[in-house]
Amino acid sequence: MNPFKYGKEVAGYQFYDRSESCGQLYRTLKDGSTNVVLYAPRRYGKTSLVLKVLHQFKNEGVKCIHFDLSKINSLEKFCVEYTQAVYALWGGLPEIVSKLKEYLVHLHPTVSFSDGILPEITFDYGERMNSLAVSEVLDLPEKLAEQMGDEAVVIAFDEFQDVADLTKSVPLEAVFRSVIQSHKRVRYVFLGSKTHLMQRMFGSRSRPFYKSALSVKIGKPPEEESVEFLVSRFAAEGIEIADPVLSRMLEISQNIPYFLQAMAALSFQSVEARGGRKVEDSDLDAAIVRFTEGNEDYYDEILRNLAEAQLPLLEALAHEPTDRFDETYRKRHRLGGLSTVHSAVRGLMRRGIIDSVKGVYAMDDPFFARYVCRRKPTTVLTGRDLC
Repeated sequence: MNPFKYGKEVAGYQFYDRSESCGQLYRTLKDGSTNVVLYAPRRYGKTSLVLKVLHQFKNEGVKCIHFDLSKINSLEKFCVEYTQAVYALWGGLPEIVSKLKEYLVHLHPTVSFSDGILPEITFDYGERMNSLAVSEVLDLPEKLAEQMGDEAVVIAFDEFQDVADLTKSVPLEAVFRSVIQSHKRVRYVFLGSKTHLMQRMFGSRSRPFYKSALSVKIGKPPEEESVEFLVSRFAAEGIEIADPVLSRMLEISQNIPYFLQAMAALSFQSVEARGGRKVEDSDLDAAIVRFTEGNEDYYDEILRNLAEAQLPLLEALAHEPTDRFDETYRKRHRLGGLSTVHSAVRGLMRRGIIDSVKGVYAMDDPFFARYVCRRKPTTVLTGRDLC
């Protein structure tokens, strides 16, 4: 079995341990004194970490939901699928069906059963969904937990920044906040891949969720832990990896868990294909090529859809991440005026193409950065050249 995994949530043997972060999140939710907002750039393993903690709670008999808002495109769909997820917590008990009708009075739910385990739930909410109806849906897990005698339920909202885009007719942030703040039995985790949007939601005085949850920041794992993870997983399959290859793998992946797992998984496949017992530089080279070629269409699609001022900025950041867009930097990379650059930065951050980590703006995908660098000759740089 390939001991590494990427592209999906990682669990079990393939999970990158992060015992300290898991322990901190678990203890906070166990205590129940506050909800948690989890900050981390994309591909740092937030979802895998949360799922590991939820699994720990489930083993203790605590009911848990992981609800991904990126898969929801309307308020109506959210209400139906969230109600379905809450209903599933109690395994389809008949008394829960009657409670749905009792608690969701403004939605007039109809519950029908087929061959599936879960019933089909439909709502009659009139011309449009309103705040009161949404409040009833959000209140459902708390009411059912109290009714069924459950002391604790843990609900993780993934890609929570997307909640603001579900509708313009209902102030969802305010509705979520007003309902959730009264819950005693349900503990919440909010996580999202667009850190700047999450930070505004929970850090801006003008937003409903201001200082409503404990901030837990997830950074890159310590390099020594990354090395131990790689060495031990390869060794368990009878494969050796030398220090120079390890160092290069960490450098190329920038020690970002997703990309580190990708390089390790593809290198493992290369070693297996040639029947080797040691990871060589050639295996890592093959991994880089396979990963980049597998994402070329995706990268090209992003580049084709960039606004006029975004492409030169992306090329600049691919070659030279920066903490400031001063006149020297803009002239060196032939960028426009400061207002134009800032507008392009906001657009690229909204799309999750670039991020700011510790004040430094850079592309969040080091392989996309390499791909952009190789599209044209590298300019003469005085700063750090990633390529």
